[in-house]
Amino acid sequence: MIDDYAGLRVLDVSQGFAGPYCGAILARGGASVVKVEPPTGDWARTIGGSLDGHTAFSLVPNVGKRAICIDGTKPEGRNILAELAKSADIVIQNFRPGVVERLQIADAQLRPRNPDLIYVSILGFGPGPYENRPATDTIIQGFTGMMVMNRDGQGTPRRIGMLAVDTAAGIYAAQQVGAALYKRLSGRGGRHIKISLVEVAAAFQAMPILDAAMHRDRSSPPLSVPIGTFATSDGHINLSCVSNAMFQGICRALGKSDWIEDPRFASEGGRLEHAREITAEVVDILLTRPSAHWIRAFEEQDVLCGLVQDYQAFLGDSHVRGLGVTATLDGGAFEGLPVTLLPGTAAPDTRVPTPPRLGHHTREILIEHGYSQTAIDRLVEGRTVIEAK
Repeated sequence: MIDDYAGLRVLDVSQGFAGPYCGAILARGGASVVKVEPPTGDWARTIGGSLDGHTAFSLVPNVGKRAICIDGTKPEGRNILAELAKSADIVIQNFRPGVVERLQIADAQLRPRNPDLIYVSILGFGPGPYENRPATDTIIQGFTGMMVMNRDGQGTPRRIGMLAVDTAAGIYAAQQVGAALYKRLSGRGGRHIKISLVEVAAAFQAMPILDAAMHRDRSSPPLSVPIGTFATSDGHINLSCVSNAMFQGICRALGKSDWIEDPRFASEGGRLEHAREITAEVVDILLTRPSAHWIRAFEEQDVLCGLVQDYQAFLGDSHVRGLGVTATLDGGAFEGLPVTLLPGTAAPDTRVPTPPRLGHHTREILIEHGYSQTAIDRLVEGRTVIEAK
């Protein structure tokens, strides 16, 4: 982790992935991030296979945070939330409309006491007719055309198999926090950052959305020919042609030197017109040799190509190990498991603490905010706050 945000105090009351991932980016940048959870815990702890109170869904967006568990349905719990928010530089929330007002931590309720506050609201559909609709990554992928963009060969819409929208939302939100911090540093006060998952998905898909509009009345052509993922005799490779010189290199690697002299293929436009013919033959030829053979052959011709690997092969690659793109979790049931680092923060052999259990730092955080041991004991006994078991 780095210390660029050292000294910043972040109160993260968000759940799931999008909001917490924004908080995790700030935490990995050195900010002190307090993650607030209800007595039932962040629901991300139960999505997917659970182990020792965590899933991959909850581990990744909570690295580097401290955890406190507060029952916000109780008046004393709401008072604690307000007290924590009072001393925060940044508050992150992703509740449906009306919830933060009931919890007494809405931007309008906090800003009079802290005009420099940076308040991050990650919304589902955002303001408008659909603002009260529940929104998840999958729902937004379907709503914004992402699943159609990712349709299979038969035209069936497909969800991208990771939390693409939620992840992008966390990144975009963290970027906006950086801009807001600069604004505040220049003496222009705080800011209420509002980001909806719909806006995120639209921004994330800027290129395919524009491409679809440019080719509304006809099928969008391939970016180039040949291009795509191709099967070999023992796996798959990616191949891209982005110039006439590269096409000639592909021809030589494939043993199709006659294509170089073929006037039909002399330009990108001509190759696009004959894309089906070229691609069909490339498919047949690549099936005759293993991936390693083709990678060597294409690299010798300075052609864009690459292996298609699973995560195990990727993490085991000597180049990847040298880059130091992963750290290992330290402690508990997750000891030694890999967690990827943020770009620009690579550090070989880094170990990071396993994200906290529910209520792991409850007492510690309350003491920092002026609560006595006796007062905390009373809050624990009344289950207004909960400590880790």
